[in-house]
Amino acid sequence: MAKIKTVLEVGTYETRLLTLESVNTGEIRLKKCLSVNTPKDYVASTYIELPIMDAVPVKNNIASLVKGAGISNENILLMLPDHTSISEMLVAPPRYSKKETEDAIREDLEPIMPLPYDNWYVVHKSLGNYEDDDITYIMAILKNNLIEIGGIVQKTGLNPVVIDTNFLNVANLIEDYLGSSDNKGKNICLVQLGHESTSIGIFKDGLLKTMQNRPIGAYDFTRQICRHFHVSEEDADQFKKNEIFFLPEFSPEQEVQYNYTVIKNVFSVLCREIFNAIELYLTKFREFTIHEIIISGGGANFENISVMLAANLNTPVRKVCDLYQLYANGNSVGDAEKNSLAAACGCFCRE
Repeated sequence: MAKIKTVLEVGTYETRLLTLESVNTGEIRLKKCLSVNTPKDYVASTYIELPIMDAVPVKNNIASLVKGAGISNENILLMLPDHTSISEMLVAPPRYSKKETEDAIREDLEPIMPLPYDNWYVVHKSLGNYEDDDITYIMAILKNNLIEIGGIVQKTGLNPVVIDTNFLNVANLIEDYLGSSDNKGKNICLVQLGHESTSIGIFKDGLLKTMQNRPIGAYDFTRQICRHFHVSEEDADQFKKNEIFFLPEFSPEQEVQYNYTVIKNVFSVLCREIFNAIELYLTKFREFTIHEIIISGGGANFENISVMLAANLNTPVRKVCDLYQLYANGNSVGDAEKNSLAAACGCFCRE
């Protein structure tokens, strides 16, 4: 583990730079953990080529983190939001040549791509078998977008040798838990609640069997609060932190709690997206139940959202912060930061 020593996460809400001290099973120790707000000029998009409206503020933000960390000419892992890519799971009979595999992937992806297939950089990895079929994870990112953000990062003195997205790195972080003997035979759903999208994947015996990214995230709650109370995004974010939206225990009073009624439609969409992903998995793989849901990302810090998710999805829900220890500059890091930093920390657990 820990071939990667420096991670730059360019998210749509925050940009973070993490440097590693040590990594052990269930424990990450960071030398540095720096963050700045991502400028609005950075627009992460799966479907738009060259979406960064102004590269200068993005570059300056990253440069400030590099200066604060006191590093230069570092090889790094560059992490982008999940919705900068198209991710698909292909469950199909095994192909016996590289060309057959690539043709099958193209046939699967091309109908859902809004731009020509040759505009995309496509990678794939076989994850294992289901009955007589192979399970293949596929990710596609627009080539011009990789060149654009990679070029901006290089101008700050960093060298991105790996570019990846969030979801699988959260899975890396808790790999031992997902594949533990205590969880043998269990279906565990991992939900990465990002700023602008949510990724939902289901594991059995540590094997990822399905995954999808849906266009709803923590920002949708913020935007709804802005509209209802006529406040700025900054005030809405503070409102989410300071006011009660979800009760600490589920009760009939939740439905008439005023703040909850404001964001109820957004929460209902989130529940529906998670439920649909679960139903698709149960039907496709002839399973009967999901044993546990783990939530991560900044959206997991919405106070008591796990209580309402558990009630609506009829499944135990826990936060990823319960599954690992994190230290920065020798100090223990709080649960909220552990949820937000789970994906970046998972980069250090890559083989």
